[in-house]
Amino acid sequence: MKRILNLDPREYEHPFDKKALDALQGTKGLDTLVKKFYEYGVEKIFNIQLTSSNLRVTQSSFPDLYNLFEEARQVLNLPIIPTLYLIRSDALQGFTTGVDNPIIALSSAAVDSYTDEELLFIIGREMGHIKSQHVLYYEIGTILPLLSEILGAMTLGIGSIVSMGLQIALLHWQQMSEYTADRAGLLACQDATVATSALAKIAGLPDKYFDSFNQDDFVNQAREFQGYDEGNYNKVIKYMSLMFGEQNWSVGRGNELYKWIDSGRYKMVLDRKTDFSKPPPLKPALKFCPKCRLRVPLSLPFCNNCGQRLL
Repeated sequence: MKRILNLDPREYEHPFDKKALDALQGTKGLDTLVKKFYEYGVEKIFNIQLTSSNLRVTQSSFPDLYNLFEEARQVLNLPIIPTLYLIRSDALQGFTTGVDNPIIALSSAAVDSYTDEELLFIIGREMGHIKSQHVLYYEIGTILPLLSEILGAMTLGIGSIVSMGLQIALLHWQQMSEYTADRAGLLACQDATVATSALAKIAGLPDKYFDSFNQDDFVNQAREFQGYDEGNYNKVIKYMSLMFGEQNWSVGRGNELYKWIDSGRYKMVLDRKTDFSKPPPLKPALKFCPKCRLRVPLSLPFCNNCGQRLL
């Protein structure tokens, strides 16, 4: 597998991801939610729940999984080393928690159903989320219903009204961020047929048809998919999308992934024919939070200690 040295997330991030993130960060009430997220120690709760009930993957316990994990990390040039856990679940999924010390979790169904190459795609997706700093907002989205109830009670209902706008902004961004994660997954496995088979399984391909399924049918369906025009993605459509927030959008994601492949940008990144082939200029890695004065990563929009928005 080809290592992509000095891989910068800007090389593979989907433009819809950046646009939706800008809109999310400008949504009223986000600052309050971030502060409450840290005030209530939500991330620590996530960490405790995950690590207290599930198996950690190590070189000695699950050498094949650990080697795939390490392969993806080196291919994508992820400088930090997350911890990998297995969770008992029938859902074909991987997810990540932990802003500073990320933990990637794979479901038992994913390990049973995916080939090693497909697991590279799934693990690469989660590492793409980490490289693009998606984890904080994903965690907030997970806990948002509970936080909105608390804030609603505290502010005589005003908090619940604000939270609806945030739910829409968060869901829309989450959908767009999946396009970025799929690109990272493809860079990790470096095989479009592997990405296709993984997406088809996410879309509901039954186990009995794994060996006989014609991937070209999925590719054709994805290419023919007519998604929303971003220019016309109005509030009504966003509300409707909120109603179907549990959908995996795998066909639409395939549509965007194949567009990236067809454009030649995927091959350019893989062949290192981009402006990011050299390391970016060095800059200070940390900055001081103006509120609590602790040093925090330069790239974070909020202090990961007190939730203060950083300039």
